[in-house]
Amino acid sequence: MRKVKLDTKPEKSAQAFFDNEISDKNEALSFAGSTNILKLEKGKGFIDEHKSLINLLKQVFIFLPGTFLLFFMSFGAAIILMEIIVYRRALETLPDDFPFQFALIGLIVFLGTFMTWFGLGDIKNRKHLAIPASLIVAGAIIGAVVKATANISDLADRMLDDFSYLIYLLPLALIIPILAKSIVDRKTEDA
Repeated sequence: MRKVKLDTKPEKSAQAFFDNEISDKNEALSFAGSTNILKLEKGKGFIDEHKSLINLLKQVFIFLPGTFLLFFMSFGAAIILMEIIVYRRALETLPDDFPFQFALIGLIVFLGTFMTWFGLGDIKNRKHLAIPASLIVAGAIIGAVVKATANISDLADRMLDDFSYLIYLLPLALIIPILAKSIVDRKTEDA
């Protein structure tokens, strides 16, 4: 039996394969790969190229102010609720335009919720509502603790009199939503 030696060079193999090609029949296939739509899809858009810059801008200009709003609003709401429920402050002592103020506070809380959700999370992912929810809960718990310890602690009493002392707790308010987002993202990856 005679031994046959096969030539496996890719140039010659491809050329042998396409020797019987009829160029008229395959012209439509070569045209389909060079359409303008495919060229536009392959090109990167502005958002893809500058995604890290856009995320940084979202976090600085949307998430930080939203966090500030939600934390201070939930802190103040916890103090007001402690005054009304625990210390039995009469509702008649509230200002006359309280319904308008209540509606304005609700609008600010809604805006802060949207800002923190959009600034750090993904609007399409409803599980990222844990970001503003964790911030509201943390602010309310800290507000309740400060109000409860105002008679014992001088710092807590100062926080009630002057909200500028709360700026020291703002790093905590920034860490909590980031941790909540990482927990939610980890649970969605595991599922």
